[in-house]
Amino acid sequence: MSEGLFEEQIGRLREMKVITRQTADGRGSVSFRNFIVEFPINSKITAGKILAVKSLQNDYLLLEVADLLPVHYGMINLDGSIPKEIRDEVMRKVEEDWGRNDEEAWLDVYAYPIGYLLKIDGGVEFYKGYSPPIPGSTVRILSRELYEKFVCDKNGVEIGNIIGEDVKLKINMEKAINYHIGIFAFTGSGKSNLTASLVRRILKENKDTKVVIFDISLEYSILLLDQLISNNSRLISTERLPINKTDAGRRFIRTHVIPEEIIDLKDEIRKSAEELFESNKMRQLYVPPEGSTYLTYGEIIDMVRAQINDKYTAFAQKPLFGLFLKKIDETMRQNKLTKEDIADTTLSPVIDEIETLARESGLKENASIFAFLNALRAYLTSEIQEGEEYDIEKMAIEILDNEENSPRLFILELPNIEEARLIVGQLINQIMLRRKKSYSINPILFVLDEAQEFIPFDTKQKDNSEFSSNAVEKLLRHGRKYHLHGLISTQRLAYLNTNVLQQLHTYFISTLPRPYDRQLIAETFGINDTLMDRTLDLEVGQWLLVSFKAALPHDVPVFFTAPNNLEELRKGIQNSRPSSSI
Repeated sequence: MSEGLFEEQIGRLREMKVITRQTADGRGSVSFRNFIVEFPINSKITAGKILAVKSLQNDYLLLEVADLLPVHYGMINLDGSIPKEIRDEVMRKVEEDWGRNDEEAWLDVYAYPIGYLLKIDGGVEFYKGYSPPIPGSTVRILSRELYEKFVCDKNGVEIGNIIGEDVKLKINMEKAINYHIGIFAFTGSGKSNLTASLVRRILKENKDTKVVIFDISLEYSILLLDQLISNNSRLISTERLPINKTDAGRRFIRTHVIPEEIIDLKDEIRKSAEELFESNKMRQLYVPPEGSTYLTYGEIIDMVRAQINDKYTAFAQKPLFGLFLKKIDETMRQNKLTKEDIADTTLSPVIDEIETLARESGLKENASIFAFLNALRAYLTSEIQEGEEYDIEKMAIEILDNEENSPRLFILELPNIEEARLIVGQLINQIMLRRKKSYSINPILFVLDEAQEFIPFDTKQKDNSEFSSNAVEKLLRHGRKYHLHGLISTQRLAYLNTNVLQQLHTYFISTLPRPYDRQLIAETFGINDTLMDRTLDLEVGQWLLVSFKAALPHDVPVFFTAPNNLEELRKGIQNSRPSSSI
């Protein structure tokens, strides 16, 4: 019945251990089950392999290999209490015995349950659950075909090769986007390469999805240059536009770092930048000097509360300000408005009513409430002069445009951090407001590189980090119902707004040197610490994918090697210029 489902190697379950440690924040404890399985010393087994062991339920409990250690019988009881001469002699004999007598050596394989059982009854079925395994029972390794069926999405998008398996990793990209994505790794691990590679596949496979990249390092216009050329796109900067195509090409080369692997394409990159200019894909973003362009209902409520709390406001006026708050609340309820919505003339009847009541109560004309109401009325009824500048509103309209020929890729180059935070907050708020009023199912993915700059744990109002963090948190909390999604990339989880981290269902993890970061992910997804520590051994471009009910059909951690985005970029540029000699 199980023929072809497992590899030939057979192990035995020797023991189970429960390891308990403090949580990353130190407020509690977390426990992990560890199983120790003996395999022959010559077994072909690596971290990430899936094992199956008979359980009390008579189905197979699935385990994932986290680590392995070669053991020799001669050294089992060898410790520091034994005289050194004897220890040296034993170890010398053990060293000579390696490779000669495999019967006295074996592999201790450390594995942990991943929350799934395998049922074999006329067919194969994976289902969620846990049943204690039978000690001493046979442990099998899933075959390549069964492993692929368990781990990969059959109709998914290929994003790399699984390490230790001859299997292409395929994920459900639509669900991964829908439930938000996080990319976490130390500097130099290939975060930008993976992000660009994912964006490249989204643009190819998810035809109705638009991608907006906030780029403070000015690298994605290089990494996705062929996509800017081949797609209807926008390269947006707060700097003035070049005066001609020659200036555009020279400035692009001067202001962008070209990776060494493609330095030979420097001339082609310059020509591509000239093509972007000629095809009118470059835009200068106008940022108004006053910062926030529109008042929201929340800001007006704060203004009214400030009048009530101001010790200089006359007592006779405070009940009217309190009534004003009540009327604003009623209006927002009736019109299904939120504090983040931009205030408009919907409030005019309320202002008129409060003004009439103030006059009927006998307040003098110079009372501060009249000045406040008149100023608010003047603001709400003023006509905003439409300029020809490409501003946040025009960009939001373009991003929300559902026409087939509308731009799909937007790269915003924002080297000034404080200004970048302001633009991120304003654009996300503007798009969420417009999407609420004009619903659409076409997904929009916002990519935040160096996310610690936009959603820090410790926010401040004066540097706009509080404004951007609130906007991104709102996007990840409520954006999914409006088909607005996020991809955040950073090197330190400890510096991020924890409310944001809780919204991510798909994590791509590479080398994270600090234990806190690894422990936080282990606790979030219930992954064994030993498996997370294996990320320290990953090379550049190698990743651990962890997803909860999103990218993969089953919630199982997978080690894989991502494609080289620079090679794909090279091919893209060559294909766009077949006559050139590169």
